Amino acid sequence: STGTRRREAAPERRPAAREASRRRVPVERVRVGSPFDGARRAGSLRASPRRARSEATRHRLTGRGDARRAQDRMDVPAGGKRTMRNKRKALDAGIQAQKAETAAPGSAERAASKSIEVQREEEVCGNVEDQKRALARAIDALKENSKSHVETVVNAAKALHAMRPFILDGRHAKLEDVTLLETYSKEAVEILRKAVKSKKLTSTEANLAAVPRVVDALIVHPLADFHSQVTITIGGGDRLFVATNAFAHEVGRRACEVITKLVIKSPDLKKIARDGDVVPSIRQLMLQHAHRELKMQKHAAAALITLDEHVALVEAVRKATESMLIIAGTEVIVIGDRRTTDRVGELREMLRRDVHALGELAKLNYAGAVIEAGAIDVIVPLLRLSADTSESTTSSKSSWTPTQFADVEKEVCYAIGAIASDPKHQRMVVDAGAVESLVNLLGRQAPHAPVDPVSRRGADLVQDVARKAADVISKLANKNEDVKKLVRRVRGVEAMRMLLDRRDSKVQRAGANALITLDHHFRLVKDILDIRMKILADPDDDRLRDRLKQDVRTLAELSKETQQNSDSSENVDAVVNAGAVEAIVPLLSMSTEIGEKCTPNIGDIEKEACYAIGLLASKEDNQNRIAAAGALPGLVALLKRYPPQLSGSIPPSVARRAADAVTNLAHENNDIKNQVRTEGGIPPLVSLLETRDPKVQRAAASALRTLAFKNDENKNQIVECGALPMLIFMVRSEDQTIHYEAIGVIGNLVHSSSHIKRRVLDEGALQPVISLLSSECPESQREAALLIGQFATTEPAFKVKIVQRGAVQPLIQMLNNTDPQLREMAAFALGRLAQNEDNQVGICHADGLRPLLDLLDSNAGNLQHNAAFALYGLAENPDNIPDIIMQGTVQRLNDGELIVQASKDCVAKTLKRLEEKMTGRTLRYLIYMMRTTDKEHSARIAVALAHLCGGADKEQEKGGLETLSDIFMDHGGLEILLEMIAPKHSSTLPSHLRLSPKPRDQKDAAAALYKIAEKITRLAPEEAAPLPATPETHLEEHFDNPELADLVFEVSGEEMDDADATDEERAEKRTFYAHRIAFSRASDAFHDMIAQGKRQDEATTTGSDADAKREGACRVDIKHITVEAFEALLKYVYTGQIPPSNDPELGFVPKLACTMLKLGEKYQMLGLKRQCETALAEDVKNAGVSFDAVKLIKFYDLAIDHRADKLARVCVLHALEHHASIIKSIGPDSYSKLLQCMVPTIREHLHGIFYRVGSALDAANAR
Repeated sequence: STGTRRREAAPERRPAAREASRRRVPVERVRVGSPFDGARRAGSLRASPRRARSEATRHRLTGRGDARRAQDRMDVPAGGKRTMRNKRKALDAGIQAQKAETAAPGSAERAASKSIEVQREEEVCGNVEDQKRALARAIDALKENSKSHVETVVNAAKALHAMRPFILDGRHAKLEDVTLLETYSKEAVEILRKAVKSKKLTSTEANLAAVPRVVDALIVHPLADFHSQVTITIGGGDRLFVATNAFAHEVGRRACEVITKLVIKSPDLKKIARDGDVVPSIRQLMLQHAHRELKMQKHAAAALITLDEHVALVEAVRKATESMLIIAGTEVIVIGDRRTTDRVGELREMLRRDVHALGELAKLNYAGAVIEAGAIDVIVPLLRLSADTSESTTSSKSSWTPTQFADVEKEVCYAIGAIASDPKHQRMVVDAGAVESLVNLLGRQAPHAPVDPVSRRGADLVQDVARKAADVISKLANKNEDVKKLVRRVRGVEAMRMLLDRRDSKVQRAGANALITLDHHFRLVKDILDIRMKILADPDDDRLRDRLKQDVRTLAELSKETQQNSDSSENVDAVVNAGAVEAIVPLLSMSTEIGEKCTPNIGDIEKEACYAIGLLASKEDNQNRIAAAGALPGLVALLKRYPPQLSGSIPPSVARRAADAVTNLAHENNDIKNQVRTEGGIPPLVSLLETRDPKVQRAAASALRTLAFKNDENKNQIVECGALPMLIFMVRSEDQTIHYEAIGVIGNLVHSSSHIKRRVLDEGALQPVISLLSSECPESQREAALLIGQFATTEPAFKVKIVQRGAVQPLIQMLNNTDPQLREMAAFALGRLAQNEDNQVGICHADGLRPLLDLLDSNAGNLQHNAAFALYGLAENPDNIPDIIMQGTVQRLNDGELIVQASKDCVAKTLKRLEEKMTGRTLRYLIYMMRTTDKEHSARIAVALAHLCGGADKEQEKGGLETLSDIFMDHGGLEILLEMIAPKHSSTLPSHLRLSPKPRDQKDAAAALYKIAEKITRLAPEEAAPLPATPETHLEEHFDNPELADLVFEVSGEEMDDADATDEERAEKRTFYAHRIAFSRASDAFHDMIAQGKRQDEATTTGSDADAKREGACRVDIKHITVEAFEALLKYVYTGQIPPSNDPELGFVPKLACTMLKLGEKYQMLGLKRQCETALAEDVKNAGVSFDAVKLIKFYDLAIDHRADKLARVCVLHALEHHASIIKSIGPDSYSKLLQCMVPTIREHLHGIFYRVGSALDAANAR
């Protein structure tokens, strides 16, 4: 009821509390840009940890220093920085948060999260350019103004703070922003590393003034922790996280280094630094556990040691312990005393935090300093805190529990383990009485079957404490005989043997490792040998039998292997090297030695011996050692001694353990498989299949499965012993474990054995195996699918039977499973079934095509190959071809990235088979579907026909070209492909409603169009090239010669409209001398220019120009051509050739060729234009995939603007062929726009080439 009243009153108190906080907190104390200010203050508010934690959480999430700025954000007027929309969002979020106080559980948290998200969006909605400029200024300050060690660290911290808006908005960060931050972060890290090595500290007075600034740097650094929380949702922002996080760690590391150097140089600063916020900040840095932060943790630990924080921690732990004992000794601690409970929780949290900090210091190579401060004397007694407080409590109604301080004890074990890592400190820990206390922790039992979360957490803590205590004992006893003796004396061995019975595997492994460290396995082996001899002398002694059974069981538990612990294999080796094999193997024959009448009494010992042998046989060397010790005759004797029909006091578990031991011994060891057969072990295993106990049945089947794997003699003997009928009955079992083992045995039997496969089918195994395809056990499904694939290769008739009995549908369902092994086996089975013509249609009709195509995109080579083989089979039947084409199979086969060469060959054969099917009825139906079906399927058909029709064989070229013309010209296939590139829209439709082409469709259409052009071009006749306008005279010796010139050109680039021209080219001027006859014959445009220039000269010539007039020279001003271009033009007029560049490898300079092509178009010089066009086209062809995409766009625009059809076609073909590289260069959007611009050229080019091909074919037919 108290909690209910408080929750109901909370909404009324919160506004008042918020107003009070606004009055209490002055504005100048707010640290804008210190998002962990609340966490910093939480470290100093020891009197109220709950309030400190709540404030730390609020400040960590909102990034604000106090409640005032959060409230001010709500009160910004409409005309302020934030918009009314964001204000309404924040208000709505606040209202929802208040309403959620009485709403369903979790709604308040969701409302608060929404409010926090709104606030975070407002923080990062500023001007990105301003943020970039602020960041650039901070980086410049770091480069230029780092005059001292302190200045460098402070400026680096400011640069890190300037990155905060980008980090907060990491989910929406653009690629260029990520690259910018990555570059800045790397530069800053390098500057910081170099600067702190070369800069020196200043005087004591300067150091005193520098401490607050370094503290600010430490406070800014925890942005890295907040950064890790925010950027976890970034899709492609991993680079941003890595770069800025490394920079943040470097800032923290160097700030700690500065603090350490300042305090060492000026010890008076120690008190000043401790009175401020530096210690909580450094502790936070030390406790960060992330990848590659060890250097920062070490520097933080060094700073804390320099500041004597370890001394303060030891003193704080001592006082907290004393306070706890004082509270425990009073009688006021009763159930419901909330004030005392809160105080106890506060002290417990302080102890846990401070002890953990001491452990971290010890772990970071400062164990000596921690010990010198007296840590051992205050930490070790905490191991007895639960017992001491329980004994001190005098009230009968006390709420103290033995697990009250389990979290503290866990941290104490961690700290002691860190201290004991150094062998010279182990003696001090032992002398402090740690061993006895650790052993007591081992014996504490966790609550059984906890139901509520609190009880479960307490049970988990008890398990963790036991595990860590066992680990500490292992460290203390490692190579220390005195400690080993002490542990045995305080009954530590018995306590750790009890850990082996815990359900937690980690606790079991910790106990096993400790027992191995204590050399308990040697003692166990010795006891087993001694007790065995005593039992042989006195078989009726129950105490000896129980002791022997327990020792063998413990030795087996020490040999367990787990995936979580890599030391388990070392434990197995240690147990084997102690002589465990030689001690345990004779136990298998104890019944024979004692007599048959005592067999029931020895069964438990034999069971444990079999269990131990199975665990020890984890390695091949151990398998051979066990076999050499004579284990196989004993195991076979046990299998024979306990037949399935036997009942009474003989435990069936002995036979189960014996079969398990045979399984482990024979695993991947063919020699032992043969020994089991020669010892007569297969018949009793087959007989055990008929037992009523399902566990024994499973164990026998598992042993037979192992023995039959890749061993033909064992296969034959298993079949001859009559195992098949019982195995088939087991396949029908509803028990998943039973039918899994049974089908596994059958699978190994039929593998590479056609006669056994036939016998299995004759016994009626087909239908039970097909039924297992729908089992809920994935392993059984996998084995059943493998068997179906093997059965399909027996006889052609079985392929049809399998499909008729309903195997196809569950196999196709398995293709959609998430388990890759299931999909692989299903594809394997379908591939074998698809070798039948009727099955091929059935698989396609059952929708098996699509999942098979999806398997081609997997990363597993076997999966790809099985899917490719199945598709190859489906492509054989003509009735499947339309479905295959309309599923986009051709495109996916062409684009698939296959791993194995066999898969690539299979795909090539499939495409070849599809190409061969493109005739007659199939082709006509596809053309019909292309014209009548929906756009998506029409596009897939058009693309597929472009790849498959028009064969490459010379004999088929004529028919192939006619087919292509029929498909793409007569029936509209070309327009379908072009519409995939540029969808058609109504001219009245607004631009924002027009659909953009899909990148995938554009890519497929581009590849298809290029394929069509490539096929047709092989037989298309070349276009007749116009003859160049060759001048009548080629007088290179008269080039630019003023002696006989009658034409003068004044050339400059003043009025050029070329954006690529430089200022030097525009300013350059030059006079060229030429002959009228050469230029008049070269171009009509020049003829007109010369005539106009002559008339102007006659009109403006005076008496002083009599010489010029008499000579008849004509002047022409040209102000729109560069001097270099006109010189090349002049050479072409006189020589008929375009001058090459200075570099013989480049040939003709592309830029000059572009300019000359424009001149050829302007002055109607077709020869010049054709030579330039050819040169540019050759440049595109020779570069191939490496040709620059931006230059390609310029060339295409040039060709369109100046009617250079050949260059335009070359650019189009290049864009269609190299679409992948162009998309990578300029992006998919730019490539899409480029293709849409090229559609008219593509259409014109293909129409023209189809027309020429058709004309050529008609002419050939006429002849």
